[in-house]
Amino acid sequence: MVKLLAMDMDGTLLNAHREITRENLEALRFARSKGVTLTIASGRAFFDIRSKMREVDLPTHLIGTNGATVHAADGQLLGADFLDREQTLQIVAELEKEKYYMGVYGEENIYVPEDGTKWLREELHRLNIHEDRSIGFQGATRDDFYRFFKDWRELEESGSNFYKIIVFSFDDDKLRKAREVYEGGRRYSIVSSGTGNFEIMAPNVSKGNALFQLATHLDVPLRDVMAIGDNYNDLSMFDVAGISVAMGNAEDAIKEKCDLVTTQCEKNGVAHAIYEVLGD
Repeated sequence: MVKLLAMDMDGTLLNAHREITRENLEALRFARSKGVTLTIASGRAFFDIRSKMREVDLPTHLIGTNGATVHAADGQLLGADFLDREQTLQIVAELEKEKYYMGVYGEENIYVPEDGTKWLREELHRLNIHEDRSIGFQGATRDDFYRFFKDWRELEESGSNFYKIIVFSFDDDKLRKAREVYEGGRRYSIVSSGTGNFEIMAPNVSKGNALFQLATHLDVPLRDVMAIGDNYNDLSMFDVAGISVAMGNAEDAIKEKCDLVTTQCEKNGVAHAIYEVLGD
């Protein structure tokens, strides 16, 4: 019996236009009618997820920033795990010096370097490539959540705590070099949510840990939890959920870790999975 359903957003619940289709929305309401509690588990910030779900008037629990925050459907904060502030500022200063495009997730805003897109264009020119890679995340989030900075010290002055740094590059060698620096010593939780990026969070932060915390709070056995996702930052959810479902657009390495594989996000894969497991 499924009592708790956790879903990723981009590449899973949302289509290429970053919309929740009518078919997926109807399936989620069907799941609720069967007594299933819904939660969104995304790399997006909780304030971004909350805004998106309010558009469709669908109450859900919110696992944000890959598990750094857990909010109940009524807005109650159930848990939060920040990066060390001084370490975060040091990382941002280092990345800025090497011209990495990044997004720094604060408590109310996402901070991005003002020259970030210029650095990406310089990479494309240097590498002589024309690759359609999901380097940008700005189109996936409302513009009013962003704040641009000219110098990393502006983040220091903001007074905000920070949940995550997401790093982008067209240059695979450059990206790997940075990832190896911050992955060493297990000082941080590092995951990738797509081609050309990696994400830095506090140790032990993961969607899986957050889902475990939420299930415990709701008194739902893990065997009654279903998780749906499409990328590597979803693997920790699959490890704890009783039923794991990979999207049809996921890589084979993701699909191999799951109990079921549904259709692509463009073909309402979430709805197909819900009806397959819960019955139409």
